[in-house]
Parts: sequence; C-alpha cells; structure tokens
Amino acid sequence: MVCGMARSGPPVLVTTKVLPSFPGIAHRMRSLVRLAWFALLFASVAAFAQTVPPPQRPFSQLVELWGRQLDRIASRTEQADLLPVEINGLREQATDVRTAAMAASSFARNDLADIKKLLAPLELKPGTDAPPESDAVKAERERLTEQATVVESRVKQCEVVIARADQLLERMTKLRGELVLQTLLRRDPSPLSPAVWRKIGPQFMASVTSLTGAMATWSHDGFLSLSSGSPELVPLALWAAITIILWWVGRALRRRFGRGGTHIDAQRDQTIVSAIDGLGLVLVPILAVWLVGKLLLAGNPPAPIDALIPEAVVRLMLLLLVFGMTAAGLSPARPEWRVLPLTDDSAHYLSQALRRLFSISLPLEFIYLALSRGEGRDAVAAVGAVVLTSVVAALSLPALSNRAWQAARPEGSELPPMIGGTWWTVTRLLLIVSVLSSIVFSLIGYATLGAHLHTAISTTCLLIAIALLLHKLAADVLDAAAAPGSPSGALVRRSLGLAPDSKLRGQYLVLLLFDTALVLLLAIAIPATWNVDTDAMIDGLGQLVRGVRIGGVTISLGNVGMAIVAFFVSMLLARLVRSVVRDRVLPTVDAPLPLRQSIDASLNYAGVMIAILVAIGALGVDFTNLAIVLGALSVGIGLGLQNIANNVISGIILLVERPIKAGDWVTVNGHEGFVRRINIRATEIETFQRTHVIVPNSMFLQNPVVNRTYSDTSSRLEIKLTVPLGTDVNGMETILREAALGHSRVLRVPAPIVRFVQVGSGGLDFELFVFVARLEDRLIVTNDLNRVLLAKLIEQKIIDPSPVPELRVRGLDRLNFALHTDPAPETKDGVREGTREGTAERSGDAPASP
Repeated sequence: MVCGMARSGPPVLVTTKVLPSFPGIAHRMRSLVRLAWFALLFASVAAFAQTVPPPQRPFSQLVELWGRQLDRIASRTEQADLLPVEINGLREQATDVRTAAMAASSFARNDLADIKKLLAPLELKPGTDAPPESDAVKAERERLTEQATVVESRVKQCEVVIARADQLLERMTKLRGELVLQTLLRRDPSPLSPAVWRKIGPQFMASVTSLTGAMATWSHDGFLSLSSGSPELVPLALWAAITIILWWVGRALRRRFGRGGTHIDAQRDQTIVSAIDGLGLVLVPILAVWLVGKLLLAGNPPAPIDALIPEAVVRLMLLLLVFGMTAAGLSPARPEWRVLPLTDDSAHYLSQALRRLFSISLPLEFIYLALSRGEGRDAVAAVGAVVLTSVVAALSLPALSNRAWQAARPEGSELPPMIGGTWWTVTRLLLIVSVLSSIVFSLIGYATLGAHLHTAISTTCLLIAIALLLHKLAADVLDAAAAPGSPSGALVRRSLGLAPDSKLRGQYLVLLLFDTALVLLLAIAIPATWNVDTDAMIDGLGQLVRGVRIGGVTISLGNVGMAIVAFFVSMLLARLVRSVVRDRVLPTVDAPLPLRQSIDASLNYAGVMIAILVAIGALGVDFTNLAIVLGALSVGIGLGLQNIANNVISGIILLVERPIKAGDWVTVNGHEGFVRRINIRATEIETFQRTHVIVPNSMFLQNPVVNRTYSDTSSRLEIKLTVPLGTDVNGMETILREAALGHSRVLRVPAPIVRFVQVGSGGLDFELFVFVARLEDRLIVTNDLNRVLLAKLIEQKIIDPSPVPELRVRGLDRLNFALHTDPAPETKDGVREGTREGTAERSGDAPASP
C-alpha cells in the first residue's frame, strides 16, 4: 500500500507490506502508526507556516490606503440598508486601520526620539574661543533636522488617521445599537390577524421548498468537492486526533478519579469527582459535534444552510452541556455526589425539568430560525414566535417552581428552606414574569422581541450556572491541592518550612484572581447575550489596561499591579533583613536592650518607607512631582492641619507598630473598653455600656495607655477582706487558698497568692491574688470566689451572719446646740428666754418618760 501526501515539495512515500504473524508485528504496526501521525503533523505545520509577509509599502502609500479604506467605510455607514452583521465587519476593518496606524505612529515616535538624541549635540553653539563648526557638521544637522521634520509629519498623519478611525468606530457603535433596537422593536403582523393565517400556508411551503432544494444541491456538489480534497481536511484530521486523545484521557481520569475511583476522598473531592464524571460524559461528544460542524462547513453548503449549520452546532453543544451539568451538579440517582444541597425529590424534579426544557426548546428554536429566515416569512415568524415562546414558558415554569429548589436541611437547622434564600426566590418570580411576557410580546406582533427575550434569559441563566459551578470546582481543586495529605500541599509546606498540618492561605488569592476573571467574562458575555454593544466595554477595559494619562503619570492596571507586587516584595525583604538583624546580629552586639529595641523599630519604619517609595516608583510617579506635592502638603499642615496630620501619622504608627489591635481591652484618657476598629485618624472603642467612643490616634501616643491584652489575655484578680481580731491566721490562709484552687477557671500556674497584710483597728486584713486565662472571666471568677468565701467564713463561724442591733439616739443635735451656746438673757418677768422656748417645746411634745 502506497500513501502519498504533499502540500508543498516532493511527496512523502510510505510503503508497507503484508507481514506474516510473529511476536514483533504489533510493535512495528504501532511504529508505522506513529510515523503516519508525525508525517501528518509535519505536513499540517508546513501548511500553516506558508505565510509570506506582505511587502513593505512607502509611508505615503500606506496613508493613502488608510484614507481610502476609511472613506469607503464612512460612505457605507451613511447608507440606509445596513445590517448589524455588516456593521461588525466594517468595525473590524476600521479597527485594523487604527491598529496599523498606531503601530506606524509608535515606530515613528521611536525614530523621532533617536533623531533628537543625535541632533542634540549638534545644536549646541560653540563658544567664542572654539573654532567654527565645519560644513560637514552643518550638513549633518540640516539633514537630521529635515529628517526629524519628516518623521514628525508622519506622527501627525498617523494621529489624524487614528482620530478619524475613532470617530468612525464611535459612529458605528451608536448606529449598531440603533439598528439592534429597531430590529427588536420592529412590529410584525400579529398572529391574531386573519391575514397572517391566510399567508402562513404558502410561506411555510416556500420555506420547506427552499431548504430541501438547498439540501439537494449541497448533497450533490458539496460532499463531492469535500471527497475530492479540501485544504481544511488536514486541520480537521488534527482536531479528530485531539478529540480521540481527550476521549482516552477523560476515560482514564474517570476510571481513576471518577465516582467509584480508588484515588479520591469522598468529602474533599466531591465537586472535582462530579465534574470529571459528569462533564467527562459530554466533553468528547461536544468536541465531536464541533468537529462534525466544521466538516460540514468545509463542504461549502449553499444559503441558508451555511448559516444554519453553526446554529445547529451551538444548540446541540448547549444541550450536551446541560446534560453534563445536571449530571455533575444535581446527581439525581446518587445523592452522595450531589454538589447542590437539594433534596432528592427536588434534584430529580429539577434535573428532568431542565433536560426537558432544553431538549425541546433548542430544536424548536432551530426549526423556527430555519423556517423564518429569508424574505417574505413574516407570517411564519409571527406564528412561530407564539408557538416557541408558549412552549418555552410552559417548560420553564416547572424549573422555576418552589418544588425544584427545596434545600436539604438537617433537623434543627436554621438554613432557609429554599436554595438561594430570598434573593433567588425573588429572581425566580422575575424570571417567570419575563418568560410569560414574551408570549404577550409575540401575540401583539413583536415576534423578534419575544423570541430574543427567552433566548437571552435562558443563555444568561446558563452562563451564571456555569460560572458558579466553575467557581465551586476551582475552590475545591485549590483546597484539595493545599490539603496536608496531598503531594502539592506537602511540597509547598516543605518548601516554606511550615508544619505538616499547618493551614495554607495562598489558594484564596488564586481563587480571588479566578473569580475576577470569571466576573470580567460574565460582564462581557451577558451583555452580548442581550445584544448590548460590548465593544465600548472592551475598549474601556483595554484603555484601563493600557493606562490613563493624568498629567505626567500614566495609571494602568499593569502599573498598579506592579506597584502592589513591588510593595509586598519590598516589605518581605525588609522584614527578612529586620529578622536577621534582630535575631542574629543584635544578640552578638554588647548593647543595652532599649538601644536594640530602638534599632529594631527604626529598621521597621525604614523598611516601610522604602517599600512605599519603591511602589511609588513602580507606579510611574516622578519623584520631582512628588516633592512638589509634599511641599504643598507641608504648607497646608503648617497653616492648620497640625492636629489632623498628627492623628494620621499616629494612626500609621499604630498600624505599623501595633501597640494596640482590634479586640484589645484598653484604658485611655478615662475611657475603658474593647478596641473595635483602628482607622487612619481615630480609633473606635466600645465601652462596657455598649457605647462607642471615637478617640483620636494621638491620644494613644501622647498619654499612658493600659492594654490589658497586650501580650496575652490572662489577668490577675485582687480580693481584699477583713476578719475579726481573734481569727486564726493559718486557718484563714488555708480557707483563701482552698477557695481559689477549687475554682475551675483559676490558673494553677501562676499559683494563687494569699497575703496577710496587717492588723488593723477593725480586724485582720487579708488579700487574695488569683490569675485567670481570659480577661472576660474576671467578673465571673470574682463573683464565684466571693460567694465561696462568704459561705466558708460563715461555716467556720469567723463572721456572724445575724443582724447587729442598732441603737439610735434622738435629739443629739439639739443637745449639742444647747451645750455650745451662751445662756439666754432674762426678760422682764424674770424668766429666761431659753426656759420659755424649752417649756413651749415640751408642751408640744409627747409626755416625757421619768
């Protein structure tokens, strides 16, 4: 058998013979197969490599060509019969012109910078004592000046072309939005009109006749041309080989890591296994469908089949994807592998509803597109839109009902009874209203709007579901990779010198980046589904990536990212240097401890300042401009921002030095409570009365601060008590020590301390010191110890709980007054005034006792 294959150059001949059966034939056959595949790969690479670069044209011809292309685009946009597809093509052409002009402008700017560097030394005027310049220098300066003028004119011409292309792109963006809106809001004949039903029969037969005629022509000509040889067969063969390889890899992964595999952890790898087992079922069929679609398009199908084949391929791939996602996320038959926390009934009901919805709606939508495509199909489009929207609405309601979203909750759980809670319930109601409104739009004549509405809704929900499953899959993959028992997790911990069971947190940063990419893709894909112009969004995103120039600084995502990376790398290096100096250098230096602490703090501040300066330099900020800004800021601080600057700088010191942190129990300036938040200007403290005090940060640096949880959360309690003078001191100490050691929250190390203070006038004074592990246990332990001590003192009859009799003497104030005042003068009757007053007072009182 002789096989010939050549795209360019001499043919490659491979000759094989029928070999007898012996043990080495299988090995030789495999070698021949490998050789054939390598030859096929080499031929395809050679075919793709035959791209001859276009010849370089003079700049004047390029500008003229760009001008003609832009003129043609501008004249075409002024016509009234434009279609959105044609506008997309014109946009691509204008974008190509703009890209070429920007490349030429960048090249010209580089040339101009080089010319100015060569011209700068020649423009210096010689001194009075220097010899006059030669004619060669003058000629060179004139030549460079003339060349610089030419290059500057090229830059300006490129800028004009770029500005004109931008104007055309903006105009086409606006025009395409208007055309899309006009198309959606175009009112076709209503299916309630009798005229529509009179025309539907002939239009339906015409559509069927057109499709059958195109199929007959294509089957006669297209497949014959494909069998005779097509330039697209080689890449299709490569894709077929890749599909077979992926099928083999997916089969091996399903056997090893799928449900029932031996290399999985059922709890940790649930989402990964479900994705491999569920999506692995449909990945190869999806690639096969795409490959068949490419193969059919290679046969040059006539209109309208050439436009219907991609539509059929996309819908069949979506149907397979839905089957794979329901198998992976819902798992109706195997609850142990279910990703979504649904009940068994809801999982089975939702899976059947989604599969039924897409199995019927996607083929029906394709039939609608096939029959309504072309001129004179308004009646078919109107009636087909009503049928399509009604069927989709009837099939969508079960998937949006409460029965399909019941959450599997353990007994006594406070989780919501529905998946997603209130927000998903409200969203489902809005989706039901939108799906039902598409029927109304189709009935009143807006067939295009009704069909587009349900297509956009279903595609949006599918995109969001895919994004959520990808997020869940990425999170589980990263958690599995960072697990202590995984090879990757063990390697990372061993490389970083961490404990084998330590927890890694780097996977959360990777997940954040992955989620950011997903959000960006959804931000572009969902508006595109609703026919919103995404070019402006992509251009804005590209402008953000390229950078926005503000003054002399270009701010872009790349510069910001580089600044953040430079800051963290600088901080890491600064901490490394600080740790080396603190742990290895300073202990060997004969210096006092306060000096070493000052050196350590200075290294910390210096590292932070260097990291900030490096980040500012990576951001592209000129330090000259920064010095000007800092000078102006210093003037403002000198005029009236002293307190604010003091508090801000104090806040930075608090955040860097961390003498206090969120959650500490502090006392500052008469306020005591827990630190809730440290801001850049003030710190928020929550007192025990549940009030919030905003304390300026300078208070923490200018005043003494009591931080009860600075080094640890343990605390000491002091209980003072006085007992009668006749109490046994040893027995009293024993009682205090036993009461302290009998409490479960009192620490044994440090041990409780009992102290006999003094012999006072009222009795013997004792003090008990105990330590607790948590600061919040102070009140509880104090209360418990007081109760225990009171009970023991009463039990040992050291104190008497009976009430002490109280003796009250009345009239002591009057007696004191009588003893310290002079005798009253006598009156005319010979009776003293004091005697009269006493007599009058006694006459009003009760009878005195003898």
